[in-house]
Amino acid sequence: MLKRILVVDDNSTCRDILAELFEEKYEIIQASNGLEAINALSIQLGKIEAILLDIVMPTMDGFEFLKEFNKKAWNHKVPVIIVSSADDKESRQRCHELGVNYFIAKPYDVNEAITTIEKAIRDFDLLNSNLMP
Repeated sequence: MLKRILVVDDNSTCRDILAELFEEKYEIIQASNGLEAINALSIQLGKIEAILLDIVMPTMDGFEFLKEFNKKAWNHKVPVIIVSSADDKESRQRCHELGVNYFIAKPYDVNEAITTIEKAIRDFDLLNSNLMP
């Protein structure tokens, strides 16, 4: 069974492009806003390997999603990687304050995106394995 990546973006083309990059290694779950992402995480609890999150979305944007995500017990088990055109200093700072250390600016270089996402997953796997008794 393939592990899953949750791609959260209001632009279906952006979701499809990211899904295509990882479809051979991961099952891709898509959400068009933060609220759909919270619902998907609740259903897929423990089965999501990473979250690729846009910031600018209707209904619940990426910042609102991160606030809700941080209230959940499973927030330390899933890396969040921001993939967004909101690439200004304030947005990056706000993401860091909300616990996100990985940021890919749109338009992104495919190789850089793949490297960043795989690094985030490895880092979290290593962190979680060190926390287990």
